[in-house]
Amino acid sequence: MSSTPLVTTPRLPGAETGRVRLHRFNEPESRVLLVGAAVAVALLVLMFWANIAHFVYIWSIDENYSHGFLVPLISLYFANEAYKRGPIAHAPGVGLGIPLVVAAILGRLATVVVPVGFVGDLSLLLGLAGVVSILLGRAALWRFGFAIAFLAFMIPLPVALYAKIASPLQLMVSQFASVLLNVIGIPALCEGNMITLPGDNRLFVAEACSGMRQLTGFLALTTAWAYLVKRPVWYRVVLVLSAIPIAMTANIVRVTLTGVVSHYFDPKYASGAFHTAEGLLMMGFGLCMLYAGCWVLDRLAGVSTDMPGDDSAAPTTAASGA
Repeated sequence: MSSTPLVTTPRLPGAETGRVRLHRFNEPESRVLLVGAAVAVALLVLMFWANIAHFVYIWSIDENYSHGFLVPLISLYFANEAYKRGPIAHAPGVGLGIPLVVAAILGRLATVVVPVGFVGDLSLLLGLAGVVSILLGRAALWRFGFAIAFLAFMIPLPVALYAKIASPLQLMVSQFASVLLNVIGIPALCEGNMITLPGDNRLFVAEACSGMRQLTGFLALTTAWAYLVKRPVWYRVVLVLSAIPIAMTANIVRVTLTGVVSHYFDPKYASGAFHTAEGLLMMGFGLCMLYAGCWVLDRLAGVSTDMPGDDSAAPTTAASGA
């Protein structure tokens, strides 16, 4: 009688690092890592609790940042997708992680002396990156770097910076909308961010109508989409930059439509529920423009799929067997 020898599969270097090691809760090394991660996250939350509470407050009262509630969830999704790629080769990250943590602590302390909350907000992301680097290494920081960086979309801009961006956008939207109204046969006089229609009917393009809300939302959306799709670097860069003209075009069309409704129907429809419905309609219009832009970019890139992560766009090789 012959017996079949037991064949063992050799373990590859680094196979016990990354997600494989994190699953083995019964091993002392894994328990130490998990406990260390829990303590580090708890300390970050404690140190930056005021910033986190400020985030939630702004997301709740400011429609420009209402998408902030979704950003951490999307970031967790990206982290989970990165986690599923397999084990992470060990690369010591203490030398990088400690400076990041120190910079985060100094940034948070600086806000005690100079109350600039934006610095403390960014310091939270630096601290999170430093903790990942120290506990899991540089390779893990590179793997989860996008998920951490994406959290920047949840941070409200400083009021002064927001005003400097929104004010020119208000004027630009007002001017373009008045031009479109004149083109379609409605006399419109633009004075600053005020559009005067026949019958002394005036439309005031407020800061909320500057397009900042659409711009921040579409920047987050196009950045997430660019990360998910398997496309060349130039494609992803163009996709992210397309958020600017898409958001501005959608907002100009919105103001123009408001002028049309106000002139031909009733000025009361330029505010309230109808105005909100216009905003939702223009968001859908922006999504259609984004889809059309992706279609054009796909044709230029020579691919035939629009789905993120779809491998059918990549060239396939036939395998033969006996």
